[in-house]
Amino acid sequence: MSWRKKKHERHDKTQSTFLLMSTLKERKENFVADLSGGTISEINLVTSIALVSYFCWHLLSIGNDVPLLVDFALNWICLLLSITIYSDNVTLLYSLIIFPTVMAFLITKSKSSHSRKVHNLTKKYTQDERFQLVKRPFITAYRGGMLIVTVLAILAVDFRVFPRRFAKVETWGTSMMDLGVGSFVFSNGIVSSRVILKHKLFPKSKPSLKKRSFDALRAGGTLLLIGLLRLYFVKNLEYQEHVTEYGVHWNFFITLAFLPPVLVFLDPIAERVPRCLIALVISLLYETILVCNEKALKFLIMAPRNTFFSSNREGIASFLGYCSIFLIGQSTGFYCLGNVPTKNNLYKASIQMVYIKKRKVFASFWDRITTVSPSIGLLIWTIFVTVLAQIVFSFHPYDVSRRFANLPYVIWVCAYNLGFLFIYSLIDATFGTNIKGYKVPLTLEAFNSNGLIMFLLANVSTGLINMCFSTIDASKKQSVIALLAYAAFLAIVSLCLYQKGIFIKL
Repeated sequence: MSWRKKKHERHDKTQSTFLLMSTLKERKENFVADLSGGTISEINLVTSIALVSYFCWHLLSIGNDVPLLVDFALNWICLLLSITIYSDNVTLLYSLIIFPTVMAFLITKSKSSHSRKVHNLTKKYTQDERFQLVKRPFITAYRGGMLIVTVLAILAVDFRVFPRRFAKVETWGTSMMDLGVGSFVFSNGIVSSRVILKHKLFPKSKPSLKKRSFDALRAGGTLLLIGLLRLYFVKNLEYQEHVTEYGVHWNFFITLAFLPPVLVFLDPIAERVPRCLIALVISLLYETILVCNEKALKFLIMAPRNTFFSSNREGIASFLGYCSIFLIGQSTGFYCLGNVPTKNNLYKASIQMVYIKKRKVFASFWDRITTVSPSIGLLIWTIFVTVLAQIVFSFHPYDVSRRFANLPYVIWVCAYNLGFLFIYSLIDATFGTNIKGYKVPLTLEAFNSNGLIMFLLANVSTGLINMCFSTIDASKKQSVIALLAYAAFLAIVSLCLYQKGIFIKL
């Protein structure tokens, strides 16, 4: 009898544990479900902490080396605080960052006998100068800051200290995390444009379509495997899932996996048609279906999940929007990654120079206005996309939807990223950071150097932390400590990889 009693007790305990896990899973799923997001202005205000931190780092770096702890505090801790305990009073956090920085700068300046001269980034290009690919400090800072906010948010969203208005919305609306996934795709587009320009610069190095297709499938295959592994662990470890985010089987890694092989087949078209125009056509055609076909929208929102397509309709449908964002990111890289402005680089990949010597013009009016430096190109596109966004938001029958990556979402993501890149470029110009004097915070440089593998590590770490304790029940103090430890871990790993010269490309 004693043996049977113990057996029943163990069985009851196992059942209780299972029920507790199921209940916790349901609570966590409800915690991130049916959310409506926040305002675009607040999202801009909160994420602008990254810009302020970059500016302050440059102030402190004048004539001095910025200590690594100060670098980490500015570019990691400040971002973490802005999306957690200071989320309701971000202006106070601005003051707490700017005031001590300015005081430290003034004290340092008064002690030194001379200060470093600040040179303007604007320069004149000569006919002897030839096009070459360069590494821009403001792009590294932008990508590093964007990646850091993204990895911090994917764990912070599981804690109550993270405001619900920053978490992904259910269907319609804007939120910081919705912006994050789109920005990740946009920044990947910028990086991929380097390969396109390289093939223009060295035509003989350009592989055949067959070879490019194989390479794209191989790159996509790695990400697809990661996506499938994530699916397996989510389904088998009782980990919370938000079905309406991408679908039953789909996830963000699968979306990233299909981008390279699909877009490589657009290359022949993109040789003749600007990628930004292709992106606009894709979004407009997709949006026409959503707006004009009521059955299509009803299917996307309300259809039962009884087939593979219907089960994963969010991931499949939104893929078109992410393709558009990626293509616009590529177009941005065309005028940001070269050392000199090239012909029509405002909208296409080009390595051909345009010269204006005294009064003798060697280019048409159109060629001159579409041959731009990074700052001018970003300013033009920011104005154009922002105006377009205002028009679309005013007349569109529906709101922004990250769930379907509709036209308003695509325009919002592009306007935000172009605007922030422009401000980053202005900061570089203010402090005289140029190509030869490449200067950027070490923590941003390190994290950006292994961005995709660190994003994967962040996802794995998030899963492990969620399985170790109940994040939803953690106090504010416990939440902040856990998030600080998580941030420190990711920063240390990225710094170690960078210092050892290890750069992992998936």
